[in-house]
Amino acid sequence: MSAENKENLDKILLFEAGHGDAEAFGEIFDKYSKKVYRFIYFRVSSEELAEDLASQTFLKVWEHLAGGGKIKQLTAYLYQTARNLVIDYYRQREKEELPLLYSEEMAAEIKVNPEEEISKEVLEKLLANLSGEQREIIVLKYLEGFSIKEISEIVDKSSGHIRVIIHRTLKELRKFI
Repeated sequence: MSAENKENLDKILLFEAGHGDAEAFGEIFDKYSKKVYRFIYFRVSSEELAEDLASQTFLKVWEHLAGGGKIKQLTAYLYQTARNLVIDYYRQREKEELPLLYSEEMAAEIKVNPEEEISKEVLEKLLANLSGEQREIIVLKYLEGFSIKEISEIVDKSSGHIRVIIHRTLKELRKFI
């Protein structure tokens, strides 16, 4: 199915869900729930928390549609909603001191051979060494497969800025490869 057909299907599902069709919203959930969960998981590194925030994401989207709200681009809206929920989660925890997940000594343990597939644990450690913004953009680009333009819509930054962040982040990650 072409990207245009997928986008048209999303628009039809949005229209139907916006008119109270729970089945259409169920199709949206089925289509995007694993992707949204994965995106959130690499931001919070907790399966339970990622599941909760992913559920909240779809609840917020459903409430928005049920309230008569319009959504222009479904994937961008879903990821923006998920991103905002993650940001809100960390803001609520702001008073707590967030521990440094991986020290420089641990960085020596996560050297990666580029010829081998990276395990989930190694990927988590690599991503943990990045800032939240860097991690978010790398996950969107390389795990979710979004284009620079789509990422710029999701994180509300210019395409040029996204390219610079990706370039600098990949340069930083090369230290471990």
